[in-house]
Amino acid sequence: MSVYTYRRGSIFWALTLIGVGAIFLWQNFNPEVHPWRIIAQYWPILIIFWGLSKLIDYMQSQSHPETAAPPLFSGSEVVMLVLILLLGTIISKIVLHPTWQGWGWHVDDDEISNLFFNSFTYDRTFTQPLKPGSQLIVEDQRGPVEVHGSDASTLDVAIKESIRADDEGAAKRMSDRLKFDLIGEGGHFTLRTNRRSLPDDGDRVSLDLNMRVPQATSDQITSVRGDISVDGVHGDQTLFTEHGDVRATNVEGLVKIHKTGGSTEVRGVKGSVELDGRGNDVEIGDVSDTVTINGEYGGDLQFHNIGQTLRFESQRTSMTAQKLSGRLDMEVGSLELNGVEGPFEIKTSQKDVTINDFKHTLQIEDSNSQITLQTSTPPTHDIEVDSKNGGVELSIPPNSNFQIEATSRHGEVECDFSGPELKISKEGNEPSISGNYGKGGPMIRIHSEYGAIRILQSGPQPPKPPEPPAPPGKVQTTWDLGREHFTYVARLHRISKPPARQACTRRCAN
Repeated sequence: MSVYTYRRGSIFWALTLIGVGAIFLWQNFNPEVHPWRIIAQYWPILIIFWGLSKLIDYMQSQSHPETAAPPLFSGSEVVMLVLILLLGTIISKIVLHPTWQGWGWHVDDDEISNLFFNSFTYDRTFTQPLKPGSQLIVEDQRGPVEVHGSDASTLDVAIKESIRADDEGAAKRMSDRLKFDLIGEGGHFTLRTNRRSLPDDGDRVSLDLNMRVPQATSDQITSVRGDISVDGVHGDQTLFTEHGDVRATNVEGLVKIHKTGGSTEVRGVKGSVELDGRGNDVEIGDVSDTVTINGEYGGDLQFHNIGQTLRFESQRTSMTAQKLSGRLDMEVGSLELNGVEGPFEIKTSQKDVTINDFKHTLQIEDSNSQITLQTSTPPTHDIEVDSKNGGVELSIPPNSNFQIEATSRHGEVECDFSGPELKISKEGNEPSISGNYGKGGPMIRIHSEYGAIRILQSGPQPPKPPEPPAPPGKVQTTWDLGREHFTYVARLHRISKPPARQACTRRCAN
């Protein structure tokens, strides 16, 4: 009797290889076909067909009862399935959703295909009259753009063409077909190219533009791929890039930036700055007016010397700072602010907040993080802090005057200040600090859940009074534990090993 052993797994993988090869062969005859995009969109079909082949195998085995049914999946097939799922997901993320915010790099099917071409470069220049006060528009640029202000009344452009082709002859033919036009209408001048008319929709052509414009020129630059740099111009700047860094320096006017990747640097702006989108590192400083930021940025954010209002909005953080005379550094898990003249307000989560040298109102709402506030001058404006699952530490000078309502639910409180109108309760589930210290002063409201509240005196502390001498026949030994002391007294004839310092630390610290 014959034994039925037919399996169609090998046929399935053979058909898969034939299908993938056919897609890439199709691209050779039709450049409009993008194999990686097709694979990214339709790769789950592999799993569907694999499942169908398994179902057919099972039905075939049922019709031959003399043979044991094959297992649904072998160990190697389970590993293969996991690898397909992971690889297919990664390809879809890279090709269909090309910007990886945290890393700031971009890969798509065009770049993968262009790896098989050679790269050739060509240089050209052109000059056109351009009146001061005009608006220059650069459309659909693919490649980096640099703009520098000058005293001339002309637009001077130096262009470096990077063309990927099979050979130099094909690249030269594409370069000869590439044209540049400066079209003027009512004070608006548009720099255009016919790049899109070239093979592969012009994706094999990258243009590096270095432009000198009259100093009083407003610019509107759109780059689908490439860095943008603007320096020394007096006019509003609107900059958009999908995959590239943006740098704007020494600008008089409004700077508006929209981006979907890369870093941002803005310095020396006499005007306002608006940034939205997503990206990596952000550095903005020496801005005379307001700075407004909306979006998601996964790198380090640095702000310094903002003349008016700094506003920041993201999914996790909402922040407003008035007159940032110092520096603010923010990253995923922390924020540190040194020197703010006006009110400061923040609502965030899972971000440690440290504020030094504040001089105005503070409103802070945070969760699962530590809040540390310190000022070298007595507070003159209200302080409000709401912390969930985190501690709060406020350090102010000894000569401060204030009113306080501080409650730690399921936590503890500590206060370096004491007075007849100041009540400190450390018992129960809601220890608190309430009352007045000094003559009136601002209101301090602090609420914490499952975290300690500490009101400390900043600056040098007054010396502690000397310890009284030990009675005759006794010896006194003191271990310095920082904020408090522990005194051990024992009779001379019964001195033994003193208590462990670790036990003292657990008792006295915090």
